[in-house]
Amino acid sequence: MLAAAVLPLAGVPPLRIEGLVTAVFTPFDAEGTLQTDVIPQQQAWLNSTGVHWVFTTGTTGESLSLSVAERKSVFDAWVATGTNVIAHVGAESLPDARELAEYSQAGGAKAIAAMSPTFFKPATPSALAHTIAAVCAAAPKLPCYYYHIPSMTGVDLDMLDFVKAIEPLSANFAGVKYTGMYNHPGMMGAQRVLEYKDGKYEVLCGREEMMLEALAIGIKGHVGSQFNIAGDLFNEIIRRFNADGITRSSAPGLRKLQSTALALISAWNDVSPPGVNGNKYFMNEAGVAVGDSRLPSVPLADADKASLSASFATFCATDGGKALKLCASHA
Repeated sequence: MLAAAVLPLAGVPPLRIEGLVTAVFTPFDAEGTLQTDVIPQQQAWLNSTGVHWVFTTGTTGESLSLSVAERKSVFDAWVATGTNVIAHVGAESLPDARELAEYSQAGGAKAIAAMSPTFFKPATPSALAHTIAAVCAAAPKLPCYYYHIPSMTGVDLDMLDFVKAIEPLSANFAGVKYTGMYNHPGMMGAQRVLEYKDGKYEVLCGREEMMLEALAIGIKGHVGSQFNIAGDLFNEIIRRFNADGITRSSAPGLRKLQSTALALISAWNDVSPPGVNGNKYFMNEAGVAVGDSRLPSVPLADADKASLSASFATFCATDGGKALKLCASHA
């Protein structure tokens, strides 16, 4: 029988975020060496587009490509900017995840999040619940979120079953960063968690391209990579939704904004060769030098850069692109 995690003395409420949390890029130089001196520039860019929360060393931040020491350095650099930080602490090793959780609590994180181990995978909701509860227990004063991303972890379990399993094990478990929207039950699963016990747990949408769908079922907080470069676009979607809802008169404008978001993703994704991080290149193109991704992501060849630059310029020539800070240099 699995041993229950040690509970904190009192419950910790969810953050209840309304708005954007950027899953930030981790900056490297050409040799793949961490460059934390770029982080204040990233923070200034995000702030200028209305983004004031970050999610560090997650998937976009190349989490498992970093050592524990590097992840601490990234966390420290972001906290030093004064930004609100959710620290992703998930790791293959439970002691590593707990070390990062403890460090994040001591260092000023607003919350922690953890994905599942990806090699030795929890096989049942109970096994996943005990694993995540053990991570949460290392930072008992912070809200602790499970990062559900089965496309990367291969852990594709029903999230409501998981929530019910972890509920008696962890008083600071706060909810789910729900990125598994493309895996059944997808949005239905997110809504079930959101409505469980009258909204006891928070659900953060991890698919910004599905923002309108998420807003429509009551999700208010969004974690995404596109907020690195286009927070102003996604903030406008939220602003209009909050002002008008989705009605016959408001729907065309909202759909047009979301179509611009989809076009932005296509602009880098459709021209990126396999294994190349075109998304990160767009941040460089916008003027913030976050560099290439670390191996096993493939460094950009000159031809790749030329293709991505051309696609960036084409997007910025569209009506939707022209309005964004991202495209100011192409005006």
